[in-house]
Amino acid sequence: MTTPLTTAPLEEKASKLDGRNRTSSSKNYALKYVAAAISNMAASGVSNPLDIIKVRQQLRTQTPGSRANAFWSVGVEMARVEGVRSLLNGFSASMLREVVYSGLRLGSYEFFKDTFHDMSKGALSRDGLALKVSAAAVAATVGSALANPADLVKVRMQAHYPLGSPYRNMRHAFASIWQEGARAATSTAPSAAVAGGLRALYRGVDATTVRGIILSVSQICSYDQVKQILKQRGIMEEGIGLHLTASMFAGLFCSITSNPVDVVKVRLMNDKAREFDGVVDCIKTIMRREGPGAFFKGFSMCWARLGTHTIVTFLIFERVRLLLGLEAM
Repeated sequence: MTTPLTTAPLEEKASKLDGRNRTSSSKNYALKYVAAAISNMAASGVSNPLDIIKVRQQLRTQTPGSRANAFWSVGVEMARVEGVRSLLNGFSASMLREVVYSGLRLGSYEFFKDTFHDMSKGALSRDGLALKVSAAAVAATVGSALANPADLVKVRMQAHYPLGSPYRNMRHAFASIWQEGARAATSTAPSAAVAGGLRALYRGVDATTVRGIILSVSQICSYDQVKQILKQRGIMEEGIGLHLTASMFAGLFCSITSNPVDVVKVRLMNDKAREFDGVVDCIKTIMRREGPGAFFKGFSMCWARLGTHTIVTFLIFERVRLLLGLEAM
């Protein structure tokens, strides 16, 4: 007895195929997040000492060009006074920040590229800068906002304290900053204390988000664009050489664009005395006291740190993608 052949309706087949495609795409996006988190954690581990020196430079208020603020002076002074281990201050908070911030801003970049391309019905070209900038900006906004508490704790743990750091570890730093905000609350109601604690952990979030957008747009988009141009013109093929070249350009470009915002962000995050009334007031105060050159304090360390971070990030990111069975970015 033969079993009659049945043909599923076309709509049912299309639905099943579409479901499998969505599942596959979701898995790929999750793997890209994992690759982004791993690569940025590795890069942050390498560049953490440079990041600390950069933060120390940006917190100093000497006139621009002062030799006492040179990166080698700051580094030598830290090693002599606080010990070599001081160059690893804030390491745990830095790792947490990379998982949230960098994992999202780099790991979700292609998700937003695909989403915006589909939403525009092809009006936004995949090779165009408009799509890349939009995707990087949204990814950075989400990542920066969520990671602000970890970023703030990292800055506090990396700052210099003449009498010794008030923070025993990352968890103690989170608790101390929360309590600092709760005590500053004008009301004794529990909800006011919670709101005060959250405000303390999210201090500087506006500057953090602006910096995240500027850095991500300049870093990710320039890497993507340089890769695209070099491949389209037949100058280089996909591989380590191309990844290294594109990441070097991206590191320089994002260092130039993000350093001024980074100075403001660091000053706000370390402002425990509430000297600045927001971003605009901080900018005005720096301009009045130190001049426009102050916005590029720590640039050498910013470039050394961001350049190193960018190169290591993209080299590992592309390699991990390959190991996970994903195509190159």
